[in-house]
Amino acid sequence: MARSETLPRLMKPRLRLPRASRSRFQPLPLPLWLRVLVNFIGWLLILIGILGIFLPVLQGGLSLALGFALLSIGSQTIHLWLRGWMGRWPKLWRRMEKLRRSMHRWLHRNTGGG
Repeated sequence: MARSETLPRLMKPRLRLPRASRSRFQPLPLPLWLRVLVNFIGWLLILIGILGIFLPVLQGGLSLALGFALLSIGSQTIHLWLRGWMGRWPKLWRRMEKLRRSMHRWLHRNTGGG
């Protein structure tokens, strides 16, 4: 029995491809109407988030995070920009990417997109 078979699943080393060999972000297979709606709601949440920074009643940070996550679902350009900008904070980026992926799965499951 090989040593890798005796290790628990969580302790197995994860093989990673070099950055140049990894696939780039692919355009998301959402219908056009859904992408337009997602972009509109994303920009609306960003505006609410900016207002929420100055008004104590609104949740500024949460609205901004949801808005950027929605915009990154609908636009590859914004996703790549956001990934480059948030590369300084890897923990925050992982949380944002997890939120974005869960929102994307929810959209596909509930709207039949893709």
